[in-house]
Amino acid sequence: MAPALANPGPNGNGAPPALVVDGGAASRTALEEPFLGVIIAHETVNVSTRFDSRLEKLEVEVGQRVHAGQVLARLDTRSLRQDLAAAEASLQGSRAEEQAARLALSEARAKKARYFTPRSLELGVYSQEELDKVRYEESTANARLRAARSQTLQRSAEATELRQNLDDATLVAPFDGVVAAKLSSPGARLAAGQPVLKLLGTGGWKVRFAVPEDAARRLQTGGPVEVKTVQRGLALDGTVESVAPEVDSAARLVFATATFNQPPPPEVSTGMVVHVRPGPSQQLGGRGTGGSAPTGATP
Repeated sequence: MAPALANPGPNGNGAPPALVVDGGAASRTALEEPFLGVIIAHETVNVSTRFDSRLEKLEVEVGQRVHAGQVLARLDTRSLRQDLAAAEASLQGSRAEEQAARLALSEARAKKARYFTPRSLELGVYSQEELDKVRYEESTANARLRAARSQTLQRSAEATELRQNLDDATLVAPFDGVVAAKLSSPGARLAAGQPVLKLLGTGGWKVRFAVPEDAARRLQTGGPVEVKTVQRGLALDGTVESVAPEVDSAARLVFATATFNQPPPPEVSTGMVVHVRPGPSQQLGGRGTGGSAPTGATP
């Protein structure tokens, strides 16, 4: 006699229908929701100093368009010029010392050649003490020349660095752009690396957006995205440029960037808020596989 099945179905016997669970539903929902982003300049740089200095003058205003190589600011060069003059004087002294050491070595070698001829050594013209003294004089002259050369190289490097700093005291635009912000004021003391101006490039825009951690795992570099501006409702096509390899620990978000496939219209500018949606191929790539829970039977 066959055992009766527990939890019979609607017809009175047999197992109930299996419960199917879609493990990728949450991931698809995350990918289908738009990501919040902002349009930024393709190139952005803080123009800064290479050495400790004082800001003498700003040549541009916020919002002004500039071209590559244009002067943006000037640093105070009075102390630099004084240091360079002193370094060049020291360099001249080192070169003179090197020349004198070279002549002394030449004389010491000529004297050694006279003392150490085969004939003189054979006849014992000079005593051992005199021969040792000649060797010592040559060795000393050689050491003096090496020290003078080292000093010349060091002072030459110092003068070269000061000349470079003098050139770098004029801050220029590295690319065509717009002055976004003044970060220092004339007269301010600046440490090496301290920014003076913020420059946004005009060579194009891109989008920086935040992605939930789960969705970021399925966002592929080079994949298509749809970008829609919140303010004007402009729809634009783009391509994922990069996805950060780490998760922001506070927000549990991953930051990514995308470039536009075509130059955006003139009304698009930096700072505009956008919604970013993955393209169809990205959404398909984000789907997980479903699964079904096993059905149990009670004997």
